[in-house]
Amino acid sequence: MHFCTFLLIACCFWTLSRAAHWSYPSEENSFLKWGGLCDKGSRQSPINLSLREARNVSGGRLQLRNYYEPQRTLIMVNNGHTISLSGFDQGLTLSGGFLKNPYVLEQLHLHWGSEHTLNGIRYPLEGHFVHRNTLYPNLKTAMNYKDGIAVIGVLYHESSEKNYAFDSIIRNLGDVQPYKMLDQPVPLVGSLLLAFLIPSMSNYYTYAGSLTTPSCAESVTWIVPTETYPVKLGQVNMFRQIEYEKEKKLSNNYRELQSKGDRDVLLVSRASGPARLTVPVFLILPFVLANWKFRSNDNIFIGRMLEIKFL
Repeated sequence: MHFCTFLLIACCFWTLSRAAHWSYPSEENSFLKWGGLCDKGSRQSPINLSLREARNVSGGRLQLRNYYEPQRTLIMVNNGHTISLSGFDQGLTLSGGFLKNPYVLEQLHLHWGSEHTLNGIRYPLEGHFVHRNTLYPNLKTAMNYKDGIAVIGVLYHESSEKNYAFDSIIRNLGDVQPYKMLDQPVPLVGSLLLAFLIPSMSNYYTYAGSLTTPSCAESVTWIVPTETYPVKLGQVNMFRQIEYEKEKKLSNNYRELQSKGDRDVLLVSRASGPARLTVPVFLILPFVLANWKFRSNDNIFIGRMLEIKFL
């Protein structure tokens, strides 16, 4: 894909996310009403995911294809509400489970702290891997259908160990951090391996919800793994340096919890289907060697990451 294609994708996300002025809470403002479906919808996200309230089911395995392939031509944007990455290879797909069609990865963005909570606990960081149903030609169209979008929401817990998988994102933050770079697409220098950012998908919550930003379209199938991944608080604080206005930093960007209402939240176990798909070492090792300088604990980190598990 060429740079002009990336620019078109980035502009599309900008249009969707900035259709109307809205903001996250700050020292001056608490959670604000965003209007429209955001305030009146019945299937809004995020919600608290409770082990006690979820319905346990067994389901077919989820399939994440080509997530072990390094992404080398991504575009990063600070849109004033988050840091987003786009321009992923179209071969990165999500299917299986309770999804009736394959979904292709369109975008990754982050929220600090987490939007969903697990059993009432909010985590330092949440990654949203946004997928489009292949029945629809683009995200804008997919937003109009209840099966249009599937988002994997990964929660990251605080750890004393650095998560090196975030390095390729963090070392590019300076290019988009200042307010003058707002909405300016910037090529990501280096590679990103998504397999290192997603934990085991053996057990996960899933429910029918919405986008967590305006227009809050109720077109999302949420998939949230029960397993969380580590991140060092210092890494999260790097994202908090992003400016949304001149000399104003985006200290947090999560939406308040929404009512679950009468929705069914499923807790899917791996009772049916194989337990793991191990990423081929010969595909992973060159990427690891090319992207990380070994420090005292790197061998431990890499050993863990070479056992990426998907269902």
